Amino acid sequence: MKINYTVKLKTPALTASLGIIGKDIDVVVKVDSKGKPFFNGKHIKGILKERVTQFKLGLGESEDATKEFIDKYFGKEGNYIKDNNFDKIRFSNLVLVDENNYNIDDRYGIKIDRKTRTTVHNSLFRYEHITAGTEFKGEIEVPDKIDREDLKFILACLFHLDTIGGFKSRGIGKVDVFIKERELKYKENEEQEDIIDKIIDDVFNEENNQESSKVNLNGKLKKYSYTLSLKEPFILTGREIGNYVEVRDSIQGSTVRGAMIEYFAKSKDVSLEDLLCIEASDAISGDISLASKFITKYAIDGDKIETDKIVDPRNEIEDKSKGKGVKLERKGTSMLKAKGNEISIAINSQTKSVEDGMLFNSEYLQCDEKLIGDIVLPEGLVDENKDYTIYLGKMKSKGFGKAVIKFRKYEKERANLKARIEKLQKQAKEKILTFDLQSDLILPFNTIYNVGEQFKSLIGISEIKFIENKSYINTGKLGGYNIINNIRKVDELVITRGSVLTYEIDDFNSILPKLEEIEEKGLGLRKNEGFGRVKISSERGEK
Repeated sequence: MKINYTVKLKTPALTASLGIIGKDIDVVVKVDSKGKPFFNGKHIKGILKERVTQFKLGLGESEDATKEFIDKYFGKEGNYIKDNNFDKIRFSNLVLVDENNYNIDDRYGIKIDRKTRTTVHNSLFRYEHITAGTEFKGEIEVPDKIDREDLKFILACLFHLDTIGGFKSRGIGKVDVFIKERELKYKENEEQEDIIDKIIDDVFNEENNQESSKVNLNGKLKKYSYTLSLKEPFILTGREIGNYVEVRDSIQGSTVRGAMIEYFAKSKDVSLEDLLCIEASDAISGDISLASKFITKYAIDGDKIETDKIVDPRNEIEDKSKGKGVKLERKGTSMLKAKGNEISIAINSQTKSVEDGMLFNSEYLQCDEKLIGDIVLPEGLVDENKDYTIYLGKMKSKGFGKAVIKFRKYEKERANLKARIEKLQKQAKEKILTFDLQSDLILPFNTIYNVGEQFKSLIGISEIKFIENKSYINTGKLGGYNIINNIRKVDELVITRGSVLTYEIDDFNSILPKLEEIEEKGLGLRKNEGFGRVKISSERGEK
């Protein structure tokens, strides 16, 4: 169930962010990828959680009972999927109601020495703020089976939020909260309790009036193509360096698979065991950028030229207008790039101060284009062309990771493998074929000592000969966390997406059925999570 609400600034407010080097403002307003100010969902969750705690304790609840209530609805560590625990409330970011109706101004401040009651030397600073009157909107998603009285208490606490943002002790950040869901909102001349009852009645009535589609599974599997639209920034952990979280540069099939399992595990009509058969590919925006692709370091006639070393072994391309060659450099295989950093702190509930060493910095991604992939689901589980809202990555309850996925009939690629190989051999003027990794390939080995020969033993084709100087291979380690078994996964060796392994063969026709099987089924471990996708002798050429 979703409850929409609006926050109106009674005084200027600050969505605090770090200062910018080279700019004479010490604290700037936090903005999204479009340059629009917003308040993080995690910020709203934090201040509402604090207000709920205050009210519970103020009404005579014990600390244990209060903690149990907070853990139930605001989250705690644990296996929520296996335990079927989906009571956590989710908070979206607060975004502008009217993206064209806001102003950002700035003002000055000073620091005062508490002992001398005088200004601290060199303490003048400048900070931005959003002007009063600006309206922001957000939504709170509550579990369908939430207790009515619990929801009533949480909404009452939401109505009593009076300040948000930074620098609140300086008199800024005062707000009014309105719940406009079903055209209901708090009014000074009405009893707040009556308004909340009306809102809750409307929420539950709408939920009961929704048509519930019964899921009928017949034990068969069906393959679909999917389109993924990302509605919020998202955090996909690549590696953790101390308190710094570096994001992955792609949405792996395992991430999509986990999100789908979580979505349908909420339904009592589908058991967790029925969902473990789900298989998903990586979500990509188009052709995979291969490691064999290079690009000129400087523009030639206004444009940089892209080439592929498999078919064009040159180390530089001639610029006729300048009479010299331009060197080539790796184009790179990253699909998604970090858009910004999100800083989080842990607050001690007793001292109300930051806990020592509990400052966290996470990169986040934002992608405005639609991503595509394929997925295998139990037949009858989904409706084609229906939108399903899923959540990806970390901090899903705090305004990150919301996405919409839509399914359609899967159409197999019609490109002829034999024709692709023949075309590549003609371009390269050699009897070769390439294995181009469309996703990370998890190796069933404890160490990598000769990746060309190890890959050859993995595919089980002895007729081919590895060509080292025409292969472009990146390797790494893959970690992760199993949310079903509630254990951390062991790091596994991988050949990363975009790698190109090139082999020589006199006559590929004899192994053509085996090559088709590799493209169809993939290679390596955890293929059901989208790993090990291979395309043989991809289309190449200069752009």
